[in-house]
Amino acid sequence: MTTLDERYERGQEMRALMAKGDPSHFTLPGIDQLAPDLKRIIDEALFGSIWSRPGLDVTQRAICTTSALMALGQLPLLRRHIERCLNLGLTPDQLVEVFIQLTFYVGVPAVEAAMRITKEIFEERGIKFTPTQVYDTKQTVDELHEAGHRSHEEHIGDITEYYTDDPDSQEMQLDRLINEYLWGAIYTRPNLDSKSRAICALSAMTVLGQYDRQIRRRIEGALRVGMTPTEIMEVFIQVTLYGGYFTTRTAMRIARSVFTEQGLTA
Repeated sequence: MTTLDERYERGQEMRALMAKGDPSHFTLPGIDQLAPDLKRIIDEALFGSIWSRPGLDVTQRAICTTSALMALGQLPLLRRHIERCLNLGLTPDQLVEVFIQLTFYVGVPAVEAAMRITKEIFEERGIKFTPTQVYDTKQTVDELHEAGHRSHEEHIGDITEYYTDDPDSQEMQLDRLINEYLWGAIYTRPNLDSKSRAICALSAMTVLGQYDRQIRRRIEGALRVGMTPTEIMEVFIQVTLYGGYFTTRTAMRIARSVFTEQGLTA
């Protein structure tokens, strides 16, 4: 059992790793001045106890946090964590790909806001960024759909879960669009591996309170692409103090039932 001072010191070490010499990353504007007790609690609980846990590496935790903040529209803190992602070793390509990955989960407005902030940070840091352009506009719509079909099966499994009896229904029209562009155009892109894409999705879905079969299937899919039960649980723990512990506990209960069904333990 650690002491509170040990947790605090570990939190300061984690903050220093994130800051890379920038003292502003040690501040919590408003909280510093109005609630010093809360700052100490955050330093111990968030940075000293959660960010410092095993189970995920620090870059994976950065992806979790950035995905959660983007989903919640917390732009000032998102800016700070974009900087921290770069400080912790994510490449500019990986960072941009996190935002592309989340387009269908959080919507275009959130992606546009995140990209605008990222572009400003790249310019401030003198980062020369060349976008990755791999989307093949010469393929047919049916070829894109087939690519999405294969990608969906790879990452999730059964793609007929939401099929209706009427192939021309609005639900099926939407399902095809999602299959084409989310699974065919986005999930097949380079710069993020399958586990990182699962981490992005799980983080955003958790803080947004997605507790239907969607998150159950995404947990099953995370296992499918090689995430361990421990890693999945750590994603939920990582976003606890960004999205609230109610969402974390619910997601963990769903995950636990999936693990039980598959004969796994965390």
